[in-house]
Amino acid sequence: MIPLKILLADDHEDSLKTLENLAAKHPEFEVVSTCRNGEELVEQAAVYKPDIVITDIKMPKLNGVDAIKKCMQFHPDLKFFFVSGYGDFAVEAFNISAVDYVVKPLEKSRFYAALEKAKWAVLRNEKKLFCQKHGKKKLPLKFNGALYYVPFNDILFIEKLGKKCFVYTKEKTFETYEKISDLFELLDDSFYLSHRSNIINLNNIFYIKPKNETYLAYFLGFSKHAHISKLKIKEVHEKIQQLNE
Repeated sequence: MIPLKILLADDHEDSLKTLENLAAKHPEFEVVSTCRNGEELVEQAAVYKPDIVITDIKMPKLNGVDAIKKCMQFHPDLKFFFVSGYGDFAVEAFNISAVDYVVKPLEKSRFYAALEKAKWAVLRNEKKLFCQKHGKKKLPLKFNGALYYVPFNDILFIEKLGKKCFVYTKEKTFETYEKISDLFELLDDSFYLSHRSNIINLNNIFYIKPKNETYLAYFLGFSKHAHISKLKIKEVHEKIQQLNE
C-alpha cells in the first residue's frame, strides 16, 4: 500500500519533532513536510497535496483553523485534525469537519487514535471516488494487506459481527473493520439493509423462510444465511419484485 502523505504544522520546534517522530514510526504514513506557521502550511499543502494535515492552532502569520480553510479551497477532500494546548477551539474545529481534536500535553495513544481516524476517513473517501468513477460496479475492500475490488454481483451478503464486517461471496470471505453503514453507502440499489447487522444482495437471494420472530434469506450453493427483520420483510419482497420488472 502506498503510504498516506502527512503534513505537520506547529510553531514549537519540540512539539513539531514529537509529531514527526510519532508519525514516522508507522510505515503506512509518510511525513512529506513540516511547517512552523499557517502561511507555510498553506504553501506546502499546495505543493505536496497531503492526504492528512496535523496542525496546531495558535501559530504566527495565520492560525491553524484559517490555514485549513484556505487549504480546503484547493483541496476540498483534505482530512485533518488539530493538536493544540487550548481546548476552546474545539467547536470551531469540528464545524469545519475536523477528524479529531487532541489537547496537549500529547499522549501517544491519543495521537495514534486520531491518526487512525484520519486514515480511515481518507480511505473511505478514496473508495467513494472509486465507486463514482467506475459506476459503482465493485466494492473496494482492504483485506490481508491488499486492496480487493469485489464485483457487486459476487457479493451474497454482508454481516456485522462484533467490530468486524464479513463480506461473503461463494469463493471467498473478506473481513473489514469498516462500519456496516459505510459499506452500505458504497453499494447500489440491489443491496438492502435487511437487519441492523446484515446487508443482503437482493439479486442473489434463492429463497426466504420465516423462523420464530425473524426471517432467513438463503443463497444458492452457500451454507450461511442472512437475517431479515420482520419489520422489513415486506419491503424486501417489494424490492426484489422491482428488480425483476
